Amino acid sequence: MTDPAHPHGFVGTIFLIAFIAFVLAMRLRRMQRGRRLRLEWLWVVPALYGALAASLLYVSSPTAAIWGACAVALLVGAALGWQRARFVTLSIDPDSHALSQRESPFAILFILLLIAIRFGVRALGEAEAAAWHVSVMAITDILVVFALGLFAAQRIELWRRGSALLAEARGG
Repeated sequence: MTDPAHPHGFVGTIFLIAFIAFVLAMRLRRMQRGRRLRLEWLWVVPALYGALAASLLYVSSPTAAIWGACAVALLVGAALGWQRARFVTLSIDPDSHALSQRESPFAILFILLLIAIRFGVRALGEAEAAAWHVSVMAITDILVVFALGLFAAQRIELWRRGSALLAEARGG
């Protein structure tokens, strides 16, 4: 049965699934060869997501319970980001000292799992928001803070490992 508020929900879902499949196919294709890793640019995505999270939290003025949920989401996201960074193999060119990264196939499976969890949490949150007395804006805040933890921890771990590889190559 079609929801009157979202008459094109099924078509939108199909387009979303197709878009995610396209992006993952491109990632798989890119995974076949290593990409250059520039340590000096690893801060950009967490900084942008941090600004987004800060602005969303400022606008929504969350309650103490939502702040607590955001803190938990940040920690869970950081743990998963660190794990995702472990799926990345770093290597260094001995002559030019250029770093490169290569994701394992497990990284793509990990991304798929995270996407599925995100959709599940969002759908459950939207369906149960009234019963839990939580707004959709609060669920969005929590998911954005989760993503901030994920991106920040992943890039910190890549920076840590990449810096150690560079120091070893230059010193040894």
